[in-house]
Amino acid sequence: MLIRSSSAALVVVAHLQQICSSLPASVHSANLLRCLPPPFFILLLHHHLLLLPLVAMRAEVLLLAVLIAAAALLSSLDSRSDVRLLEVGDGDLELVPLDGAAGPESIIFDKSGEGPFTGVSDGRVLRWRAAERRWEEHSCSAPELLDSCRGSQDPGREHECGRPLGLKFNSETGELYVADAYRGLRVVGPEDNVSRPLVPPEWQGSRPFSFANGVEIDYETGAIYFTETSTRFRRREFLNIVITGDSTGRLLKYDPKSNEVEVLVDGLSFANGLAMSTDGTYLLLAETTTGKILRYWIKTPKASTLEEVAQLSWFPDNIKMSPRGGFWVGLHAKRGKIAEWSISYPWLRRLILKLPMRHVQRASWLLNRLGRQVIALRLNEDGKTVEAISVHGAIQKIFRSVSEVEERDGSLWIGSVMAPFLGVCRL
Repeated sequence: MLIRSSSAALVVVAHLQQICSSLPASVHSANLLRCLPPPFFILLLHHHLLLLPLVAMRAEVLLLAVLIAAAALLSSLDSRSDVRLLEVGDGDLELVPLDGAAGPESIIFDKSGEGPFTGVSDGRVLRWRAAERRWEEHSCSAPELLDSCRGSQDPGREHECGRPLGLKFNSETGELYVADAYRGLRVVGPEDNVSRPLVPPEWQGSRPFSFANGVEIDYETGAIYFTETSTRFRRREFLNIVITGDSTGRLLKYDPKSNEVEVLVDGLSFANGLAMSTDGTYLLLAETTTGKILRYWIKTPKASTLEEVAQLSWFPDNIKMSPRGGFWVGLHAKRGKIAEWSISYPWLRRLILKLPMRHVQRASWLLNRLGRQVIALRLNEDGKTVEAISVHGAIQKIFRSVSEVEERDGSLWIGSVMAPFLGVCRL
């Protein structure tokens, strides 16, 4: 991963003193190595990051390698003996390929157990016909573009085709609620195949939704809760939300009786997955940038208050309640020190933002490859980890990140916003 901008390289050199205060102004790779603690040097060698002669390696390249190594060294897996570890290897996972598209972000079944249903990269919601082993189209938001969008995996077309993320069935009416990243909160009737908008466009002036994400239903009141991840960045710019420390995310409530939207919580750092407790007294919310799982109380004397449930060492994505108790959290990636430093140090944030986003994504993937790769956690109501899913072998390449885990009938359905299939694993 090279820094092609000379100005970016100068920024690195100028701030090396924050890491190695003894370095002279004209940084040399060998000097940089001498200031490193031995564990970093050993880790760099072990993972073959020093493939070129040290004298020929540019200091800024080595610095990025050091940052990656530091993140890997300082990231830790919860390996307590009271956490059940489900290890998934080659042959343990059935892959269900999608219908030409990719990115099954959310996974749901209808009230009769049919499905699963999932939203994909080309704007469609698909339904799995298990008996026939095939997918069928359930709905979309842009029928006029369906033929041209079908099969698209281009993030640059998401604003045209739509990008369904959170899904939730109303078990009483059969309606499917869809949080579309670009088209906002939508609903599909039980006899329809096109979603329609729910939220009146005038409620927030002329600004369209930037990044609608998770969705939940309060069956007692009929209220729809959903998250808007950021009001500044769109879904295809999701890495910028983390890197810049953006905190414009919101938890919103739509009242179908009054047709009004209420902002319940703002100032969230990457508001993501949403899940209602089994008794309907609170919502669980993933705040991805901080790695926190938050609880928003709907009822009880704590109503309208927010509290922290858990602090994770990963970037949490979607949340799903488990029939065995507690809730599953899909994990997008490890929360290494690079992400923390990009927020804490403006100079590093500026440097990373100069890099092509594909290189930043590649570095994130490389971090996942170091050590045991945990893709999901099951936590109890107090936020304690009780179960973890770890993958190894070829599965690591397949599931670079996980968006959601749906537990049903003794199986785990696993979705990833990056994969062209669903995974199914027996417990």
